[in-house]
Formats: sequence, structure tokens, C-alpha cells
Amino acid sequence: MARQNWRRGVGRAAAGSYLLLVYLFILGPLAIVIFNSFNSARAFPSAFESFTLQWYQSLLDYEQFMRAMWVSGRVGLAAAGLATLLGVPPSIAFVRGAFPGKELINSFFMAPLVIPQIALSIALLQMFSLLRLPLNEMTLILAHTVFVIPYVIRAVVASLHYVSPSLEESAMNLGANPLQTFFYVTLPLIRSGLTAGFVLSFVISFINVPLSLFLATPATSTLPIRVFAYMESRLDPLVAAIGGLTIFIVFAIVIVLEKLLRVRLIL
Repeated sequence: MARQNWRRGVGRAAAGSYLLLVYLFILGPLAIVIFNSFNSARAFPSAFESFTLQWYQSLLDYEQFMRAMWVSGRVGLAAAGLATLLGVPPSIAFVRGAFPGKELINSFFMAPLVIPQIALSIALLQMFSLLRLPLNEMTLILAHTVFVIPYVIRAVVASLHYVSPSLEESAMNLGANPLQTFFYVTLPLIRSGLTAGFVLSFVISFINVPLSLFLATPATSTLPIRVFAYMESRLDPLVAAIGGLTIFIVFAIVIVLEKLLRVRLIL
């Protein structure tokens, strides 16, 4: 009995140590970036000298970064919104439907996850060229939408698996048509999946580099592209301030959704 308890204790300690290492591996770099964003030293990274907010003030005064951040925000929101609208119908079809070629169609929608982003970027660039579509913010939004749709589908499909079909059948037996059943029964039940898919799509679009690198123009340069261009000539805590601000925004979105709107993200 004592030996069994000892083994359980050792197993729990090993599991706890493993989880601690995983959290340190994931959160450690974020903490370092935030820590250095408040460092008054001129080099990045460097030893901490004193606390300062000058790098955040410099970031707000740096017009190119702020313009690129607004472009990334607009593109991310538009791509996430389009992906959510376009991703819900196939998600319902994959979970509720039974039709020939379902697995093949599902693989088609998931293709952007397995195709290298560079290859996808070149393919989209050639497609826009053949269609004689000029590169602008709209083409960038369309490209990002293609890339983030699989994330929405996966999140919505995961939510739909927890929704019993009997609830929808009961609504239709009581006189609701399919559209009313979707908006009044299905949609509220998959709200967490929709929100998680939207937020994840926005974040993936916001930080995307390959698509933006091939399809962005000087007028539509996104924040990651502008940061890479900045780092080619200098490396100071202003870059850490950009990372810190992005981290704060993401955490604020998660807190608002989970605490105020009571939406549980399944990221």
C-alpha cells in the first residue's frame, strides 16, 4: 500500500514537472518580450536597466507601424468574418449530412492547412494575375480568408458534435422551419465554436507572414512585414513593444469573451 502511494506521488510529481516545463516553454518567450518592452536599454535583448514606457510611446508615434497595425486589423477582421460566414455551411454539412464524396470535400477544405504557405501564396498570386485582379487590400483579404477557413470549420465541427440532433428535430416537429431551427436552436449552441473560430482566424491572419509577403503592396503592408523590414536595419526594444502590445490585445480579447460575454474559447 505504501509503495503504491509512493508511486502515485512520484507520478503526480513527474506530471506536474512536465506541465510546468511545457508552460515555461510556451509562456517564457512571451514573458521575456513583455519584460524587455519596459526596459530603458537601447539594445534588444539586454540586461534590465530601469522601468520605462518610452518604447510604447515611440510605437504610438511611429506612423508606419501604426498604419501597418490598422491594415493588419482590418484584414484580420474581414478575413475572420468572411471565413466564419463561409465556414458554417460546410461544417453543418460535414456533421449532419451524409452524401457521396464527403471525405474528399472535407479534405479539400482542409488543404490550406497542409499546403506550404509559400506554395499557396504563389498559387494565389498567379490566380490573381490570370484574373487580372490588381493587388490591393481586397485581394489580401480574400487570400487570408482562404487560409483561415479550415480553422473556423474545425472549431464549428467540434461544437456541432456536442449538439444533439434531437434538439433540432424537436424544433422542427414543433413547427420551426430549417432556417428558424438554425438561428434559434443550432446557432446559440455552437456560439463558443463560432467565436473561437473567429478569434483564432483573426489571430492567424494578423500574424501571417508568407501570404502578406507575396500579396501585400507598399500601401497594404501588414504589421509583420513592416516589423521584418524594420529589423533589417536595427533591433531595439521597440520591437518588443510591438510584441507586448499584440500580446495584451489578444489577452484582452480572450478575457472579454470568456468573462463578460461568457463565451468559452476552445483554442
